[in-house]
Amino acid sequence: KLSLVKMNIHRIENLDSCVNLQEINFTGAHRNNSLFKLIIELGNCIEEILGVEKLVNLRKLVLTSNKVKTLKGLQKCPRLEHIQLQDNLISNMSEVSSLAVLPNLKVLYLKNIDGSMRNAVCDHPSYRSSIVRQLTQLTILDGERLKHMDTVYQEDLLSLGAAPRVEIPPSENWLAGFSWDAGRPDPDAALRPSLARFETAMQVRNAWFRGQG
Repeated sequence: KLSLVKMNIHRIENLDSCVNLQEINFTGAHRNNSLFKLIIELGNCIEEILGVEKLVNLRKLVLTSNKVKTLKGLQKCPRLEHIQLQDNLISNMSEVSSLAVLPNLKVLYLKNIDGSMRNAVCDHPSYRSSIVRQLTQLTILDGERLKHMDTVYQEDLLSLGAAPRVEIPPSENWLAGFSWDAGRPDPDAALRPSLARFETAMQVRNAWFRGQG
């Protein structure tokens, strides 16, 4: 653990050999503090997060009250779990979304839980929802526990209680008893009267010929 609070640091450097370092605190002087003008020379004023690329075991980084505008450089610290960036100059949501490559990141502060010491990006209209959507590994944002969409969906299902049991009737053969021949006309029955008249006519004709002979 390394604490360099209010040490008039403007640039992160000379840490390449500290490969086992797990926590660093670079907290500066809060700009809204009434004594800020008196201690400005003692406060850290880090603008870029460079010089941490070799800290592969770094788990917690505190940069509260500096002048950080970009988060480039953190992507080389895959074990980062906790980042505090309150009271900086981060204004672009794309800077925050760049942290999506940190698989172990669980805690992120861009303002305090009461809304104080906020970065400009915190005023983005979809600030919270965008972070929840893009940083799916995050569990705490600005001191509040997050509920990701899958968790919200599960809780909604639980709040509804058990689903009512639906009875499905047994299947039935809806063609049972059906015959393709049912209702169709019988051609023999239709021709039978005509055949009878024809045979009668033939008999009369034959009798006439016999009488002529």
